[in-house]
Amino acid sequence: MTTKEKIMAATKQLVVSQPFDKITVTTIMAVTGMRRQSFYDHFRDKYDVLAEIYSTEVKAAVKYCGNYQFWPQTLLAMLTYFDNNRTFYQNVLKLDVQNAPEDVILDHLKTMVGQIFTSLGKIEKISINTSYCEFLQKTLGGTLFLSLKDWLYHQNNVDLRQEYQYLKAYLEDGINGFLLRAKRIDHYQKRTAIA
Repeated sequence: MTTKEKIMAATKQLVVSQPFDKITVTTIMAVTGMRRQSFYDHFRDKYDVLAEIYSTEVKAAVKYCGNYQFWPQTLLAMLTYFDNNRTFYQNVLKLDVQNAPEDVILDHLKTMVGQIFTSLGKIEKISINTSYCEFLQKTLGGTLFLSLKDWLYHQNNVDLRQEYQYLKAYLEDGINGFLLRAKRIDHYQKRTAIA
């Protein structure tokens, strides 16, 4: 394990076992058994570590993240990752500070939605207006994040499979609605151009 990975593992271990405001660079480095200065060779602050944990682990857990053809598998892998790390993210998502991990996760979900729709456009040979794609990123990515966050805190109401089915249906409805509308609009544009 590299120094960076040890710092990430120590931080994750601490976040699960104690309030984040009680965790300092000193406590993180005490768990690793390394000197405090080594922390700053890899991270700016403890929030930076949280962002790196998410970025590193979600990339490992979720393959083909922005590929339209594999989005259901991506969704299931992402939900499984969060379910396996539920306590960690319950604690992390409580943080209401600048550079909060919530922003990193939300940005990732928005990017993922944008990549899926861009991939869809290429595969289906449909032009997607940039501003509309940004709108989809904001609304679908934001809704995914809020639903994920709610599920993490209230799992007793919905298990992993059920949450996956709900979110899959929600995204399928958005994708299928877009495909139907886009193809209908293309058809009507062709008829209008002839007249």
